[in-house]
Amino acid sequence: MILSAPAFAETQFYTDVSLGAGWSSNPYLQNGPQESTISGSVTVIPRLVLTEDVTTFDLRGLARIEEFDEDLRTNTAYGLSASVAHSLSERTQLRAQAGFDGSIVGVNSGFFNPPDVINENFLPPVADDIGLNGTNQRRTSFQGGVGISHNISEVDSISLDVSATAVRFGDSVIQDEYNFFTQNVGYSRVLSETTSIGASVGLSQVNYLNQDQGDSNIISPSITFDQQIGPDFELSGAVGVSFARVDNGPLGKTNSTDFSGSFTLCRQGQTNNFCLSGSRQTLPSAFDGVRSQTSVGLGYTQKLSRKNDLSINAGYSRSSNPVLGPTQIATETLEYVRGSATFNHRFQDRITGFISVGYSDTYQRSISREANTQASIGIRVRFGNDQ
Repeated sequence: MILSAPAFAETQFYTDVSLGAGWSSNPYLQNGPQESTISGSVTVIPRLVLTEDVTTFDLRGLARIEEFDEDLRTNTAYGLSASVAHSLSERTQLRAQAGFDGSIVGVNSGFFNPPDVINENFLPPVADDIGLNGTNQRRTSFQGGVGISHNISEVDSISLDVSATAVRFGDSVIQDEYNFFTQNVGYSRVLSETTSIGASVGLSQVNYLNQDQGDSNIISPSITFDQQIGPDFELSGAVGVSFARVDNGPLGKTNSTDFSGSFTLCRQGQTNNFCLSGSRQTLPSAFDGVRSQTSVGLGYTQKLSRKNDLSINAGYSRSSNPVLGPTQIATETLEYVRGSATFNHRFQDRITGFISVGYSDTYQRSISREANTQASIGIRVRFGNDQ
């Protein structure tokens, strides 16, 4: 589709380069007493956007390296995401996306100074896997998918999405690697200028590598909705149930039924933006199979003046016992909280300074970890054409 498309009428290509210095009390959320450490980091985030009348191509990347003064592992992260949206006709839209990312699970540098880099679009989420916090394990995930939407009438539309995810751990044999395949069929109907409702059914298959148990089939039917609340707020979400059937090896199959759902409440203002989101899903994890994953996130940005702005982020994640039942310490119910505040000052149109402070902690009954308190300061420079 990209090769046969007309020449793109508009091109944006720019790169953000950030240099920073920071202090952390326990950056990897390791067990036991920890000594605080200082660090230096370099982050490079390029982006290419090509736009034509009916086609948009978006390529984003991330490369980050952070060195600590203590005897801690170098924190490196990388990612790449390419997406294309193409209108086959006035009523039919086609989309596709592929990408990968790699990072050490439990390190929150991206959360404290969040880069706008990997656009998940319609791809399924990769579980937080907060049981990996403190293990210094590098996880690499590969994702790809295609989707199509069609307007049956002025008020009715249908959609179909198919995707695949592969999760790998390059330096450990403790974690479970897996492939995750999903298909989702959806229908939506516009009831008024402010309200639409619909329904969807998701079918997922989890295949764990090099083991005899944990493979799962998950069916997730749900009711979807979108509601405009007043002139500024929009609420969207889904309410449903997840039915999981898990291979328990020689013990046969284990069936599980759990609530699933999601919501997003956002407000777009002239000087501030607010977004509150949450979800509960049955997802594969790196320990003992599929689990119920619950997460809540809050984001708020406020423009203080022409050159200054403030952003606040907070998140909560909870990983329940796996469907097959706990078999080791790592499978206990886990909770994870994090929060940050970042102040940005624009010195020039392309040069911005930032100061961030943040906090994160993991709660687990049988493991004692010190929370991480973090602060950083740095400068970000944009190169290229972003108009």
